[in-house]
Amino acid sequence: MNYVEASFVLRPLLPAREVLVVELAERGFESFVETDDGLKAYIQEEYFQSQLLDDLMTTAIPDQHMEITSMVIADQNWNAQWESSFDPILVDDQCLIRASFHEVDREYPYTITIEPKMSFGTGHHATTHLIVSAMLPMDCIGKRVLDMGCGTGVLAILAEMRGSTQIDAIDIDEWAYENTLENVERNACKHIRTIRGGAEAIPTESQYDLILANINRNILTRDMHLYVQHMTVGATILFSGFYESDQPEIRACAEALGLSFVQSKLRNEWTMMEFVIRATS
Repeated sequence: MNYVEASFVLRPLLPAREVLVVELAERGFESFVETDDGLKAYIQEEYFQSQLLDDLMTTAIPDQHMEITSMVIADQNWNAQWESSFDPILVDDQCLIRASFHEVDREYPYTITIEPKMSFGTGHHATTHLIVSAMLPMDCIGKRVLDMGCGTGVLAILAEMRGSTQIDAIDIDEWAYENTLENVERNACKHIRTIRGGAEAIPTESQYDLILANINRNILTRDMHLYVQHMTVGATILFSGFYESDQPEIRACAEALGLSFVQSKLRNEWTMMEFVIRATS
């Protein structure tokens, strides 16, 4: 399967890069790599049209300059592409996310080895980093977990490493589904069930103590009621994939469904919000 790589040079870099990721994701781009001067975005060649790069709202940012080029990346070249751009990520000095070709300089409480390929979720993006950071102090032992929009499977893998014993990792993208299967095996995980699909693919009988949903705002608000239906009393849900300015909409939707706000955290203008569902009186 071939992909189209769209490369963006941005001056100034921020906030344009963060805006661009959201906008391109809404246009069907699946994966992103941040560069020193901009962004690389990837979409399956069969879905690419040059018009997808037209009329980007990012160009409306005052004094923003953007240069765009695109090229086809053959499937067999993808590993080399990642090896040139994927650096290890350390979250809170506890969780190292690395590729197999990275050297490890010391031991960490949690070391996750992934080959990210085209899938989102390496820890480079602020949203993945935020959820990993939020998970680290949690009691995950024996918990039932849903990783919704799992990407590389990194959050599901961390959940198992921290003691969760029943984990469903779901993604609608075939490449992410296959990549999660590979990374689950690579990290010798035994308690992760990988499922391809959207929110409708959540197993009917499943109830979760922790739900991780790192998706975009529109999908979160559309599918949130389905997530809530699968939460046990007292369960926690972590949302990310949106900006600080989106918090009021996310919070209003969550509270209308009976969720109680716990906290929010920011990283590079991106947000993670934590909610719990409490027993009704």
